[in-house]
Amino acid sequence: MGCVIAGGGPAGATLALILARAGVEVTLLDKHGDFLRDFRGDTIHPSTLQVLDELGLAGSS
Repeated sequence: MGCVIAGGGPAGATLALILARAGVEVTLLDKHGDFLRDFRGDTIHPSTLQVLDELGLAGSS
C-alpha cells in the first residue's frame, strides 16, 4: 500500500519519513522545485530539536 502526501513542509516531510520507515511507499509532492525558501527561518527552537532527536535526525556530528 502507498500514499501521496501533498506539501513538503515540516509536517509533510515528517509524515513522509515516519510512513517510509514503517514500510509504506510514499510519494511526496510539493509546488516548489527546491528547498530555497525565504520563510524557512534562521533558528531552530528547542521543541524542534526534541522532535528531530525523537526521529533520530539530531545526532551529533
